[in-house]
Amino acid sequence: MLKETDRLSQALLRRHGIGVKQKRIHFRGRDLLFQLHNARYDVFNGDRCIATVDTNNINEAIKQFKALDNPAEK
Repeated sequence: MLKETDRLSQALLRRHGIGVKQKRIHFRGRDLLFQLHNARYDVFNGDRCIATVDTNNINEAIKQFKALDNPAEK
């Protein structure tokens, strides 16, 4: 039995206002996992942590990571 929550269950939990501590997005050909850890989000590409964003809001974490990944564009 799986211990992790599947994506459909995560979407349902978000819809009901229950916080989910991770979100997976596809950005620039990479599948990235944002995972909440001690009031900050760690960004993983596969099993490797590639960045840390100091916020506990998932949408803000994604915006900040995109800005870090491409500082020339605003």
